[in-house]
Amino acid sequence: MDNVQTGKLRNVCLLGHGRTGKSTLAEAMLYKSGATEACGSVENGSSVSDYDPEEIKRKFSINTSVMPLEWKGVKINLIDTPGYFDFAGAVCEGVRAADAAVIAVSGKSGVAVGTELAFRRVREKKIPCIFYVNKLDDEKSDYFKVLEQLKETFGKSVAPFSIPVKDGDHFNGFISVVKQTMRTFDGNK
Repeated sequence: MDNVQTGKLRNVCLLGHGRTGKSTLAEAMLYKSGATEACGSVENGSSVSDYDPEEIKRKFSINTSVMPLEWKGVKINLIDTPGYFDFAGAVCEGVRAADAAVIAVSGKSGVAVGTELAFRRVREKKIPCIFYVNKLDDEKSDYFKVLEQLKETFGKSVAPFSIPVKDGDHFNGFISVVKQTMRTFDGNK
């Protein structure tokens, strides 16, 4: 998109506690949108947002990164922020530039201090946000426990719009609360 009209531009900040998968989520979004040809990895040092040698060495974000993608005729600038308190200034600058936010929460460890701080920043700026419960493919994840923690911590306005489906310990699909449909994974589909 060469000439982007302001009505077709969104700045979305990715927030959350350290190790909740913000950079990995950004990688998946970039790949799915066609902005990249493959999903990079924080673990192997190939993620788009963690390009600094110190970030690659430590395997977590130190700087705020901006990654553009296009989705259905809209240009979205993903703003990936660090999750650790040492880099709180980077979080503030990311939120300041954002129109909306996605707060990543681990399906294993649930609501953490960084989750609460991210939500506080979003509320101060008065921008809309969603919680993204990540790492549901881990056998120790508990979506419903995390959902209850989110409701207890942030109030009754927290409501799911999709619910994961597990077969034993394996995550194999989701239910759309809005559409009232269920989708299951079949290989890579």
